[in-house]
Amino acid sequence: MIKNSDISALAANFREYIARNKTEEERDQLIEDLTSRNQDLSQFAYITSHNLRAPLSNLIGLIDILNYDLLDEYNKKIVDMFRDSADKLNETIYDLTQMLSLKQNKAIKIEKVSVSRIFKKVCNSFTKQIHTMGIFIHTDFQCELIPFNKSYLESVLMNLMSNSVKYCSENRALRIEIATRLDEDNNIILTFSDNGMGIDLLKHKDRIFGLNERFHSHVNGSGVGLFITKTQITSLGGSIAVESEVDKGSTFTITIKNEQVV
Repeated sequence: MIKNSDISALAANFREYIARNKTEEERDQLIEDLTSRNQDLSQFAYITSHNLRAPLSNLIGLIDILNYDLLDEYNKKIVDMFRDSADKLNETIYDLTQMLSLKQNKAIKIEKVSVSRIFKKVCNSFTKQIHTMGIFIHTDFQCELIPFNKSYLESVLMNLMSNSVKYCSENRALRIEIATRLDEDNNIILTFSDNGMGIDLLKHKDRIFGLNERFHSHVNGSGVGLFITKTQITSLGGSIAVESEVDKGSTFTITIKNEQVV
């Protein structure tokens, strides 16, 4: 004989089963929707950055070949505004492509990379600033070849170099020092130092490598460079730390596992 309590228990279990299945269906549908939207967003970002890159490069090239000295003050200001806008857009596109690279690279190739060759390539991108600002650069690569991803290393050094140039002090010529060495655990230590404006670590230490973080309001920046830098380094098993003092400069220390590359 079936008791009322048994029927109630059976009904409760049935309702629980229906609710659980509905929750699982909703979850699966949500995952499917998010995946689809994520793919659409990535495709949109790729197409946008790809289509903007070529005309933007042409615009920057045209600005660079202008005979600036022949312009009057009014037109010089206009050209300067064009250059600033083009540089900001170029930086945004670069950050966007780096974010997409982080998102899409599931299997990252690690190889022995020449740090001096990569840094020379980075410096070539700042040739104009190095000459006009009188930037002094000192290198000491005790470890010439490091196990890293070539594109990631270029991106890391590009971001650190860009920050040094962008946040230089008005009171002295910019000095940049970059070095590599082995520590006691056979890890490779890469240090990147400058004598720029520095960062107030008492205020910003926990936000240094955050997304969309800015620490100097009078200098334009995207606020994603150090976030990308840390993400690239940690994705390869490394780490990054910073020491900084206001109006003294900053030192970024990157620790890279010195593992054998197959």
